[in-house]
Amino acid sequence: MNKVLLVDDEPDIHEILGIHLERKGIDVEHALTGEEGVEMYKKLHKSGEEPKLVIMDLNLSGEKGMDGIQLHKEGKGKRIDGARAAEQILKINPDAVIWGYTAWSDTEWAEKLRKAGAKRIVKRLVPFKEFAEMVADFVKD
Repeated sequence: MNKVLLVDDEPDIHEILGIHLERKGIDVEHALTGEEGVEMYKKLHKSGEEPKLVIMDLNLSGEKGMDGIQLHKEGKGKRIDGARAAEQILKINPDAVIWGYTAWSDTEWAEKLRKAGAKRIVKRLVPFKEFAEMVADFVKD
């Protein structure tokens, strides 16, 4: 089963990246918050349908302003960020494979995601089509 879980707070990312992934024969599960991502992963894991890959954004705040995003980075916002969501998913299944796909790829925040257990951090500057090809190569192995 070629399934991935996409965790990102931007519906447009889900739509565009989802189209490219589905064209590659990949089934995409969607979560708009870190909390939804953890719950979805838990549900899929329990049912034996866990994804081969979790694609995780860092900023899952839903905020547009830098003040809200800064609070989110510090763990003081309303929602958990991608690094904390990754930690929780890896508690459910230490073998889960998580890749960051984020505009925050070259920051200390991305390093928190890597330390949480992400296997790869990909810059959001990589085009969706190219990223979908990377994902397809990984999940079809």
